[in-house]
Amino acid sequence: MKIAHRAIATGLGVTVALCCLWADAARAESVEADAAATLAEADHVIADKSPTSPPDSAAATGSESAEFAESAESPHSPVNSLNLPKPAKPAKPAVGVVATAVPIAAERHQESIAQESASQEQASQEQASQEQAGQEQAGQEQALAAASPRADASESIGGDSVPVAQANDSSSNPDPFGNVPSAPGSLGDRPEGNTEADELVIQRLESDPNPLQFPTLPEEVRILLTQPITLEQALEIGRRNNRDLRQAYLSIESSRAQLRQAIAANYPQLRFSSSLTDSLTAGSRLNLLLQNRTARRLGNFGGQVDIDTQDQFTWSSALELSYNIYTSGLRPANIAAAQAQLRATELSLEATFEDLRRDITDSYYRLQQENEQLKIDQSAVKFREQSVKDAQALEKAGLGTRFEVLQAEVELANDRQLVVQTRDRQTQRRRELARLLSLPEAIDIQTADPIAKAGEWTLPLEDSIVLAYRNRAEIEQQLAQRELNSAQRRARLSQLGPQLSAFARYELLDVIQPDDDFSLVSGYSTGLQLQWTLFDGGAARAQARQESVAIEQAENGVGRARDRIRFEVEVAYSNLQANAENIQTSLKAIESAQEEVRLARLRFQAGVGTQTDRLNAETRLTRARGNVLIAIIGYNRALAALNRAVSNLPPGTIQPVPEPIQLPELVDAPTGPATP
Repeated sequence: MKIAHRAIATGLGVTVALCCLWADAARAESVEADAAATLAEADHVIADKSPTSPPDSAAATGSESAEFAESAESPHSPVNSLNLPKPAKPAKPAVGVVATAVPIAAERHQESIAQESASQEQASQEQASQEQAGQEQAGQEQALAAASPRADASESIGGDSVPVAQANDSSSNPDPFGNVPSAPGSLGDRPEGNTEADELVIQRLESDPNPLQFPTLPEEVRILLTQPITLEQALEIGRRNNRDLRQAYLSIESSRAQLRQAIAANYPQLRFSSSLTDSLTAGSRLNLLLQNRTARRLGNFGGQVDIDTQDQFTWSSALELSYNIYTSGLRPANIAAAQAQLRATELSLEATFEDLRRDITDSYYRLQQENEQLKIDQSAVKFREQSVKDAQALEKAGLGTRFEVLQAEVELANDRQLVVQTRDRQTQRRRELARLLSLPEAIDIQTADPIAKAGEWTLPLEDSIVLAYRNRAEIEQQLAQRELNSAQRRARLSQLGPQLSAFARYELLDVIQPDDDFSLVSGYSTGLQLQWTLFDGGAARAQARQESVAIEQAENGVGRARDRIRFEVEVAYSNLQANAENIQTSLKAIESAQEEVRLARLRFQAGVGTQTDRLNAETRLTRARGNVLIAIIGYNRALAALNRAVSNLPPGTIQPVPEPIQLPELVDAPTGPATP
């Protein structure tokens, strides 16, 4: 009967604790829903959508998403729009095995490529069948467009005609903080024209997913292959391989775990403990010694006990349920802080991705510049060699001097030195681009795109500045930091409020002895616990003041970011306009320089011109070609910088060049000596 009564009392205690939990459920429901939505958004970001990511990591991510957030995934997260692959977890390196520096990625992915090609063939067949249905619906859509009064309505943004539906569509750019729209979905999409051949090249240049493996032999770092790649391929390789991007992904996973930790405070804690001990404490031994001494004094020698056999073998178990009923706002403040931290980390990933695109594009253009500059310098060396031959022939014929020969030889040596310097810069640019792409050790790259204008910027300067204020992640990142500091300030002040918690504990105890005639003993305890810090010396308010100052710093950071963004847009826009003018000027100059070189050679061969005039004309021709090259490359670099300064460009901001610029070729150097 006693055991039954105790069980009933224990059940009542557990019921009291559950009632306390239900009382707080209504208050925590809204906070938990917001946290679950943010967590689902982060899970969707980390979800594996790249064919290069291992399937086991994607399955793990999906199971975690289903466990912690069952709400609908938001397709408008700024990080979700990047569509970046989740970095694969590195495998443990085998002991005694030398790491391979250059994994043959094409062999690893042959099966996936075959499946992809089969799916592409099936998609093409489906597309052919859908074209008929599309043609039948075209007439209906045109009729509906003509009947709609808003079909042709548009708003002018920066001189471009943008449909009203697109301009007023707030769903594509949600504004959780009320200031800056999220990134469009085209930021990290697969490059257009990425064919199966491009995919093979990209897979060949993928780096080893295990960062702990590194070469140990000179043969493993020797360059064995130079692969030409296009700019789009370079951007895709960087999106998959770059270490900084993977580091940003790991930061998101850490912030996501912090959010889970904060959400866990909404639930009770259930603890189970069990222990099995054999003890004979010093106090027990002393009591036994005193009892034996007393027995000896009384002459009761049979009443003495053997102390070494008096140890107790005890088994105890306890089950405890506890829950914080009221925390003075500490729990929702911690959840809000974790949400803001996750948002700031997502925006940091977006900024990292934009910086990576700019750096890869700029490095690619600089490598193009060094490649063309090397061709120009080598062409100049050929001219100098022919000039030396002409000067030597004229000297033998008595029409030239030794001074002119020496002058031509000095100019030839200088131009050869320029070739060496340009080749060195070319190597540095290649390795710089390889570092950004995190290429395998034994593979080098070369540019495959010809030099041409990358596009035309259609927005004026003022519209570009305003668009940058709206699109840049750095401004919203400061706002997220402000929300984080505000939530932390509320958490610091909550330490001064009361903290109410409920608990219920059920225990089992048994002393295991040969002569023990007691059965298992049980017990329970239930109750409420109130804690209230009445005085802490001002520590909590000092911490809250620190967070208030951090809020002001974040607000000031918004202004600093705005000033920096405007300066970047203005500098890039000015460079773009200047290089556009330089392109036209240098194209006219190169035609004049070519004609000047032709006339100077004829005058020199006819004996009416000097060697100095000819060398100067050839030098000006080389400089004119270099100016055209520098202007085109400078224009493309400025366009890439302006793209980064504004970020998240709407469609149509950069238009293709209507007429590609054709760079005139240098006139070949004469092969024979000059005739006096």
